[in-house]
Amino acid sequence: MEEFINSLKKGKFRMPVCLSCGRKAWPPSRRCPHCLCKTSLKTIKTIGTLIEFSSSHIKGREGAFGLVEMAGIRLIASFGDLPLKEGMKVKMSSCGIKPDGTAFYFFAPAGLDINIRRNKDKRT
Repeated sequence: MEEFINSLKKGKFRMPVCLSCGRKAWPPSRRCPHCLCKTSLKTIKTIGTLIEFSSSHIKGREGAFGLVEMAGIRLIASFGDLPLKEGMKVKMSSCGIKPDGTAFYFFAPAGLDINIRRNKDKRT
């Protein structure tokens, strides 16, 4: 979905929502997976719950990543080197598209007011 990708390129996370039944379309789609009507991008709250996580010790790719449930969808998120706990509330701190064309979603504990986007995480 080109609109979704363009939104991510601008650092904005917007969700496709059905114009007829109001359900979210995830993965992003121009059509609702439930009723096949058109969708439109809507801004949603980017606070969720960390379901589970793991850490990477690969040189140049250190940090944590995890599964976040947010607004009824699940995303694979990056966390940098922050202390994490399953079930904690987290908030998206940034999102975008890497040079190789893949999407990225950075999260932090909901109580922290930081931007954890790191240049090394945006590499191909």
